[in-house]
Amino acid sequence: MKKKLVSLATFVALAFSSVAETETFRNPILTGMNPDPSICRVGDDFYLVTSTFEYYPGLPIYHSKDLVNWRIIGHALATPQSNPLKGAGTSGGQYAPTLRYHDGMFYIIGTNYGGEGSHGISIVSAKDPAGPWSDPVWMDQWWVDPSIDFYDGKTYYLSPDNAGGFLLGTVDVKTGKDIEARRKVASGLGGSSPEGPHFYKIGDYYYIMSAEGGTGYEHREVIQRSWNPYGPYEPSPINPVLSNMSVPDHPFQAIGHADLVQLQDGSWWAVCLGIRPQNGKYQHIGRETFLAPVTWTADGWPKVGKDGVVKEEYERPNLPWHPWAKEPARDDFDSSKLNLHFNFLRNPYDKDWSLTANPGYLRLNGSALSFKQNDSPAFVGRRQTALNAEISAKMSFVPTAENEEAGLVIRGNDKNHYDLLVTKRDGKRVAMMRKYLDDKEREVKYVDVPEGDVVLNIVSTPGEYKFYVRNKDGKSPRLVGSASTRDLSNEVITGFTGVYIAMYASGNGKANTNPADFDWFEFIEKDK
Repeated sequence: MKKKLVSLATFVALAFSSVAETETFRNPILTGMNPDPSICRVGDDFYLVTSTFEYYPGLPIYHSKDLVNWRIIGHALATPQSNPLKGAGTSGGQYAPTLRYHDGMFYIIGTNYGGEGSHGISIVSAKDPAGPWSDPVWMDQWWVDPSIDFYDGKTYYLSPDNAGGFLLGTVDVKTGKDIEARRKVASGLGGSSPEGPHFYKIGDYYYIMSAEGGTGYEHREVIQRSWNPYGPYEPSPINPVLSNMSVPDHPFQAIGHADLVQLQDGSWWAVCLGIRPQNGKYQHIGRETFLAPVTWTADGWPKVGKDGVVKEEYERPNLPWHPWAKEPARDDFDSSKLNLHFNFLRNPYDKDWSLTANPGYLRLNGSALSFKQNDSPAFVGRRQTALNAEISAKMSFVPTAENEEAGLVIRGNDKNHYDLLVTKRDGKRVAMMRKYLDDKEREVKYVDVPEGDVVLNIVSTPGEYKFYVRNKDGKSPRLVGSASTRDLSNEVITGFTGVYIAMYASGNGKANTNPADFDWFEFIEKDK
């Protein structure tokens, strides 16, 4: 490994930078719910998109200069027209997208599944990946995990056929209409659920790389190739390209759904999804994005390392180190726009939230909606991006009836969530911790709270959440209750998303009398 000589001034600057320069990096590179990554390079810049399902706005766009340090710069689906989610069930909405760049334009193709008025597959485009993105060009097919790429003066369109094979054709990205009709060109290679295919032309070969084994513990990535885009395709003799299923005690599992990118120096890397199970086979913060180097055999087959296993640590790519300024842990809501890491649940109602009604606060007006409907209650949240974390919010809220509540929610899905809230019980204002599991209220604990602002506080470890309430000065914490992370894991509640932690308000059938004003929201990551 090469040594780096730096001046004293540079050394001091690096020592105090937000992300110190290192010779290696650790996986995952995007933590929290960031599944199904798709990547492209434009000059010295890298862009990446991941799935968002029922959260809005959809499809975050991340930017990097070194493949390791990433920042969110926008969302591809930031309008109700491009991202209709009303009625989308748990893990419905926006499925695995593909991001590509061609002739000065960025393109994303993906599938909207299950929302009222959704149209299946759409293509959006932009000159600037930060946006704005175009209105969607809707296609009339419902294949999941579509992919496009630009070779031979054509736009190839590849997708699973939902019957174990893959369809390939060409398409006009401006109209969504077929140019060459799709036809079956290849089948999966033996694993269940062949999906997530990507199409590449590398040298003289056309490659189809795809995921198999579902998105669980038998997940893997395989590849096949042909001299002709329409086949016949031969499988790689060294499949899988990547998978951790042969190492059951590895901290990373369910590795798969990958995309390839070539660097300026000619080297190749793969981004893929994976999970970090805790306390056995239970993962709750979602499928995350991982990075691994790719090597090629002399006869043109790719593989991660020697055994295809995605590791915890690698020597970093041969690129200038480029960390971004670290975002403050606390958001004081002093801007007229929400921070890009915040999301709504499905398409929000404008009347339910505001940053201007009480400047310097995020105001949530609790409506009649709660998590019992496939709709959008007053909810502003973010991914849980660290296993060890402390989450707090300072809130002003005066409930007038027992149906009215506001506070923090740890959401696995609509039927499984933990709530730390302020409401009214027996004529008194209380702070309540509620476990809502399998669509039923399982446990409720509460303590009286005096008039005035309160600070709600959640301490997260890999196995447990603890819920506290503090006085408005943040002192005198009182433990309200605790809950297991296991009960919000995907293995227990099923689905494709990870935990979100959000501010919310609800009248549970009737609108709240008073708004909930959040002075600040803080998310402190404590993972090493």
